[in-house]
Amino acid sequence: MGTLLFIIALLIIVILYLIVRMKYISDFNKRRTVRKREQRLKELINSAFKIDRLQLIEERKADIKLKYNKRAIAVKREQIKKVDSSDEERIEIKYELPDGITKEEIFDFIIENSNFYITEERYNNLKTQTE
Repeated sequence: MGTLLFIIALLIIVILYLIVRMKYISDFNKRRTVRKREQRLKELINSAFKIDRLQLIEERKADIKLKYNKRAIAVKREQIKKVDSSDEERIEIKYELPDGITKEEIFDFIIENSNFYITEERYNNLKTQTE
C-alpha cells in the first residue's frame, strides 16, 4: 500500500512539473530568440559602424548624422563622446531589452542606447567636410 501511494505521489509531482514546464517553455524560447537576435545586431553594429569606417559627420539642428559607406544613422548629440586618443575610439552599447519589443524595433533601440567615442580631431575633420 505504501508503495502504491509513493508511486501516485511521484506521478502527481511529474505531472505538475510537466504542466509548469509547458507553461514557461514558450516564454523562455521567445526570450532566447530575442537575445540571439539582439546579440547578432550588437555584433553587426560593432563591426559595420566602427569609428574607423566613418566617412562624414553631418550636424543638424536636432541630431547628428553619422554617414558610413552604405548607411547613415542619426544619433543624439549626447551619444557622441569626445576622447583624447585614437586607442579609446569605440562604440559602447549599454541597454536592457524591454519586454514586448518587436524585431523591427531592436536595431533602433540598440542605436539609441549606444555611445560613440571619437577623437576631437577626427570629429572636426569629418565634420568640416560636410560644410
